[in-house]
Parts: sequence; structure tokens; C-alpha cells
Amino acid sequence: MMSWLRRRRRPAPVPRTAPRGARPDTTTRPPALLRRRAETTEPVTPGRLRDVVVARGYHVRVEPDASLTGLWDGYPFQLRLTGASQDYLSVLGTWGREVPEEMRGAVAQAVNDWNRDKIWPTVFTFTDESGTTVRTEILADVGGGSTDRQLVELVEAGLSAGVQFFQALGGSMPPPHEPSPEI
Repeated sequence: MMSWLRRRRRPAPVPRTAPRGARPDTTTRPPALLRRRAETTEPVTPGRLRDVVVARGYHVRVEPDASLTGLWDGYPFQLRLTGASQDYLSVLGTWGREVPEEMRGAVAQAVNDWNRDKIWPTVFTFTDESGTTVRTEILADVGGGSTDRQLVELVEAGLSAGVQFFQALGGSMPPPHEPSPEI
């Protein structure tokens, strides 16, 4: 027979506290936690962004407007500070292929589906004199400064999420040089 009475649980053990004035034992803490505490928030400048990205091992070109450009997994990306006070970090990716006229509706639907289902990157179509392509962007407020680790995480999030979308889009499109099948 099942009893409806709950068993009384033992209280959780109370952790010991160090005596007042004692220094905490840092030898048992993981080194990563210690490094995080040592990091400081500093203003984000184009030069600092370049230094952080290059220190991570990325190869970039500095453009005349101080933005950084490069290819990640074959897709062109631009890293830049934007806004009136240059207090936003933009990680902007471009698909690098023109969207064929007959595929624009399907691409627009894929863009809408992504934006509905994912928080970031923001995905949008872009049309200029050379045609229509697709872009991704992560925009983060860095006006209050950031640590090097935060900058790296923002850049890598923008790059990896952008590449993920471009690969998914490319997998659903016909190869660039073959005409799409007639429907």
C-alpha cells in the first residue's frame, strides 16, 4: 500500500565558512575563473577590436573606414563599430551569391523563417546594382566597454551563426551555375 505521507528529508549540510579575515583558498578554483576576474572592461576602439581578432588567429584586412574584413568558411564578413558614437559592434556577413529572380520568394521565406525561429543573427536580403543577396548581422552595444573575452565571444557568435545560415541556405539552393528547374 502506498502512503501519502512524505518522508522527512535531512537538511542539506551547511558549508563551513572561513573565519573572519581569512583569505579564500584560490588553489582549488579553476584557473579560468581566476582569469575572468582579472579581466577588465575597457572601451572598444577599432584598434582594440583588430588586436583582439588578430590575437585569436584570424586574418583580416583593415579597410579605410577602420572596419575589418575577411573570409570565414568562404563567406565575406565585416567587423565594424557603428552608431553615432561608434558604440555598437556589427558582425555583418554576406552570402556572396546573387539570388536568382525565380528564387527570391523562396529566399524571402527562408529569411523570414530564420528570423522567426532564431534570436540571431538577423538575416535580411540586400539589393543593389549588382543584384540581390542575403546578409546576416549581429549588433551588440559595446558603448560601456567590454572585456577581450566578451569581444571574442560576440565576434565568434556572429561569424558562426552567419556561416550556419549561409550553409543552410546554400544547401537549399541550386548550384550557382545550373539553371533552376522549371516548375
